[in-house]
Amino acid sequence: MKKIWFWALPLLAGRILVGSLWLQGASAGERIVSRFPRSSETFAGDPMPYFDGEKMTIYYLEDQRDEAVGFHPFSLLTTENFSEYTYYSEVLPYVNEAEDPERALGTGTVIQDPAGGYHCFYTAHNGELSPKERIMHAVSRDGKTWQKIPEDTFFAGADYEADDFRDPFVMRIPGSEEYWMLITTRQKKTGVIAKYVSRDLKNWEDQGVFFVNDFGNDSNLECPSLVNFEDRWYLAFSDQWDKRVVHYRVAEKVTGPFTAPADQPDHVDDAGFYAGRLVIMNEQLYLVGWIPTKERSDDNFAYNWAGNLAWHRLSTGAAGSLAACPDLLLGSKVETLAADDPRLAAAGEGIVIPAEASSSYTLDLAAGKIEKLSLSFGKTNHLIVDRKGGQMAYYNTFEEEITDSKPVTEMPLPPTVDQKLPLTIVKEGEILQLYYQGRALSNRIYSARTQPLVIRRSN
Repeated sequence: MKKIWFWALPLLAGRILVGSLWLQGASAGERIVSRFPRSSETFAGDPMPYFDGEKMTIYYLEDQRDEAVGFHPFSLLTTENFSEYTYYSEVLPYVNEAEDPERALGTGTVIQDPAGGYHCFYTAHNGELSPKERIMHAVSRDGKTWQKIPEDTFFAGADYEADDFRDPFVMRIPGSEEYWMLITTRQKKTGVIAKYVSRDLKNWEDQGVFFVNDFGNDSNLECPSLVNFEDRWYLAFSDQWDKRVVHYRVAEKVTGPFTAPADQPDHVDDAGFYAGRLVIMNEQLYLVGWIPTKERSDDNFAYNWAGNLAWHRLSTGAAGSLAACPDLLLGSKVETLAADDPRLAAAGEGIVIPAEASSSYTLDLAAGKIEKLSLSFGKTNHLIVDRKGGQMAYYNTFEEEITDSKPVTEMPLPPTVDQKLPLTIVKEGEILQLYYQGRALSNRIYSARTQPLVIRRSN
């Protein structure tokens, strides 16, 4: 069927009417300067980053937290440096009707075809329908105003669970005319990633399971992504339950086999950073995800869905392992804390950083022979960097109860220490990231807005 491209249709108040679907056009919105961007009025989840050769375009599910029937339109942030962003609100809307298949939008992918046209493949979700989920297609000339193509919609085949069929990731295979679509779904009561193939970005053929959950549980593998970097293929996905972290697998060929890195964790951050997708910009590999808010905006409650976008630049190590790099953005304030600072002595009161300070700090733990360090906000929020114990962890409890408490988030450290790598602390408002030995630990701590950061040796 011949496509009617949206720019040939009449405009009305910034919108386009296609059948019964109103498509909202976007205009330049607010400028955001932040390492952890979000709109001032809403929250960000499930990023879908795409580098167009000039800038990073980060589409994401916008969590509006309002009283509407529908939820999670696609919104857009663009950036060239991961510190300054332009925000475009609701570039791809849901349908605000209780019985519509697009009552909620789910994660997808935006890519360009060889002619420069944009294609968005996304999930339509409605928990009241059967099946709940389907894959849909929209096209655009500029990546901001979209025409939905309902006739390109397709559902899970008989081999998959129809109510779990989402998060399409689409890429063109190098040296081929094939496009692959990786889809989060289930088979035989466990999470799998299915592979569909197309040559025209319209008709998709099911080519079976690409990857099977290898955790030993039955978790779904959400928000998959696949990239080729430094002659290896990297597959990333997030487990929906159990650890709720972003895992990665490595292969020599795009067809696999994809395996976890040997003798080290298969993730670079813990549950304070979720739904990360891999993307390459200017020959650098990034993992773009989000840091959640907490229920009731209270540190005593659990993390919930959506928050601020966040990212890690990744470097490669032995056998293709990945490490998180503490990139300190150009123009950002960076302070070096001295390992021999008397305040860090055994009987010292610690280094105190005022609550209003948002900055980056480095500290060479090896030079100070510091085996265990605590970073505290008030009496009940503590991050512990334990070199001897091989772990970074965040606790929401009184300090004397830490030993008998379960951490909110935790990240194991490698067994061998690179003496050249300092601990890097990134603080912006209520968000705190620790980087050490190629690992990251991201958390939202509301007390950080009102309580000073106290850094001291810990027993």
